[in-house]
Amino acid sequence: MTNKIMIVDNHFIIREGLKLIFDTNDHYEILYEASNGEQAIQILENSRPDLVLLDIKMEKVDGFGVMSYIHDNCPEIPVVVLTTVDSAEHIQKMLKLGAKGYLLKDAKTATIFTTVDSAIRGNIILQNHVSNIVFNSEVQQQIPNFKLTDRETRILTAIAQGLKIKAIALENHVSERTIKSQLTGIYTKMNVATGVQAVALAVKNNMIQID
Repeated sequence: MTNKIMIVDNHFIIREGLKLIFDTNDHYEILYEASNGEQAIQILENSRPDLVLLDIKMEKVDGFGVMSYIHDNCPEIPVVVLTTVDSAEHIQKMLKLGAKGYLLKDAKTATIFTTVDSAIRGNIILQNHVSNIVFNSEVQQQIPNFKLTDRETRILTAIAQGLKIKAIALENHVSERTIKSQLTGIYTKMNVATGVQAVALAVKNNMIQID
């Protein structure tokens, strides 16, 4: 079975280069191409490619506009972003809109095919470089919120050491309800849902130490 690919990129040379790349793989055929987002949406109104390779910076309608259209009207079509833009904000926005992959235009041919293959199967795959951008951004956003009080740090350390809430309450001369309330506050600050997640994140960011 040959998968029908649609290329959306405002650079003619990029579109031609991608055609040459996909001509080497019998599983894919470049059947549609658009030089801007407006053209892409017009094609998508009448056609259903098996996958869209989408740039971000384009005239008239940019890649986010196309991705939003696909998200709202034909979410079953997998999209792999192929761009020069490597900001965490752009990557996260595209992934939230449903993109199955995010490639930079210096990606190797093998990486392109691996990502496209995965997207066709409905899976998400990111280059290590792209994953690192997203991860580092999330860590930078989270760390300022980790302003735990001395008491909260002691409670989290006790949780890490395996103490039960009852024991922690006795140790701090407060009720179990108070400890539970303080734990909820800790989880909120750290944007986690469980004690295990809080401890793992705290250890990772050198907030507590486990002997």
